[in-house]
Amino acid sequence: MADRVLQEIVTRIKLSKYYSVSLDSSPDESHIDQVTVVFRYMENASPVERFVTFMPNRGHKAPDMFNALNEFLQSHDIDISDCRGQSYDNAS
Repeated sequence: MADRVLQEIVTRIKLSKYYSVSLDSSPDESHIDQVTVVFRYMENASPVERFVTFMPNRGHKAPDMFNALNEFLQSHDIDISDCRGQSYDNAS
């Protein structure tokens, strides 16, 4: 079910064409640092914000977080050139 929901969100992002993405790291209950991925895009002239996934944290610097995001985008065939905004919380 989770894969189907993720695919539906990815489809909607692609239909919208342009999107922004936010990455934020925070530890879970077992103190393992994870990165949340949230997409923002337009749907029927209304802004939509969707949580997409948790990813293992590869570091707190922007290049580390960007590389993880880029791998996610490539694996879901989302074109990074359609990205109109990026934010990386706590990235130096």
